[in-house]
Amino acid sequence: MKITKEAQAQARRLMRLCIDSDGLLQEDTVRRIANTIATEKPRNYMGILSALTELVRLEVARHTATITSAVPLTEAEQQSIRTKLDARTPGLRYEWLVDASLIGGITVKVGDDVTDASIKSRIERLSRLSA
Repeated sequence: MKITKEAQAQARRLMRLCIDSDGLLQEDTVRRIANTIATEKPRNYMGILSALTELVRLEVARHTATITSAVPLTEAEQQSIRTKLDARTPGLRYEWLVDASLIGGITVKVGDDVTDASIKSRIERLSRLSA
């Protein structure tokens, strides 16, 4: 479905209403706005809802930290990582994953930013240099 510029602009205006003064997404506001649009069905409402859905998805991704480690992290290790990340970006949601293929270390992904401190990535970099 092609989304018109007008629908995109309306979705951006609605999205600004869903962000509080701390810069965090208010999920209840998003639900109320989406329900109102779906109920009242204004002109090009499907385009507005599609654009708003994409904006919400991007905002949620921006405030989600995915930490992948080779072994399960202890509560103290998780708290240490939370403290450091919250200092940079307050209001993050955390996802903790385990991937044994990392061999050791962790990867941290917040939005589009990825920090890879895994043994696997170091080995891959070294193999590219020696090739």
